[in-house]
Amino acid sequence: MRSNALLIAAVLAMTLAPAAGRADEVRLTTLEWPPYSGSLPDNGFSAVVVREAFKAMGHTVSIEVLPWQRAVKSAKDDAGIAGYFPEYPAELDGFTLSESIGDSPLGLIVPAGKPAADVSPAGLSRLKLGVVNGYVNAKPVAEALAAGTFKAEGVVDDETNIKKVAAERIDAAEIDRYVFAYLMRNAAALAPLQGKVEFGPVLESKTLHVAFNTRPEGRRWAAVFAEGLRKIDVGLLQKRHLSAATP
Repeated sequence: MRSNALLIAAVLAMTLAPAAGRADEVRLTTLEWPPYSGSLPDNGFSAVVVREAFKAMGHTVSIEVLPWQRAVKSAKDDAGIAGYFPEYPAELDGFTLSESIGDSPLGLIVPAGKPAADVSPAGLSRLKLGVVNGYVNAKPVAEALAAGTFKAEGVVDDETNIKKVAAERIDAAEIDRYVFAYLMRNAAALAPLQGKVEFGPVLESKTLHVAFNTRPEGRRWAAVFAEGLRKIDVGLLQKRHLSAATP
């Protein structure tokens, strides 16, 4: 009986060990928003943080890069996808936000050599300011727009605003500091504009997050991710990864 019991115990141990040690894969979606996310060698800084947090818990990550609206919809509706990133703080239907996976410093770019833009409510009201349609605005800009103190000029992307600032067709444009630095170093169309546009004052630094869906699988992965985040140094990762992107 004893030998049979030992044999059964050994078989059970061999059966259960791989399951206990298996690294499960979590599936997430993201968008093209370099240097934070997109079709980059490491999928961007935000993806680095996401992978490191799950790695700390023994799991791997599969990231699908999609247009923004599809990334959100797939994360909400598609079976097997736990969430999307990065997302600014917000109340989202069908999602819960993780703790911060980094910071996004939003500010203004101005023509090189021009005085820094006045970001007081009165100062903003005097600016011919460019924004990107559909993007979340820094708090001072959002409040000024809501109050109707000025009307911003909307465009489809950040590159267009950089060109408009360089040509002095607008006084300033709102942009993330690291996005601006990345585009100036990597966008071929902006190469002739080197030294003609500079990043001015930071208006607001917003935190970035993973948005996990509220289905059972999404909630499970959210809990795993929360524990993994506590095991890594997000600030140090951001400093290492994004310092090269900052002039």
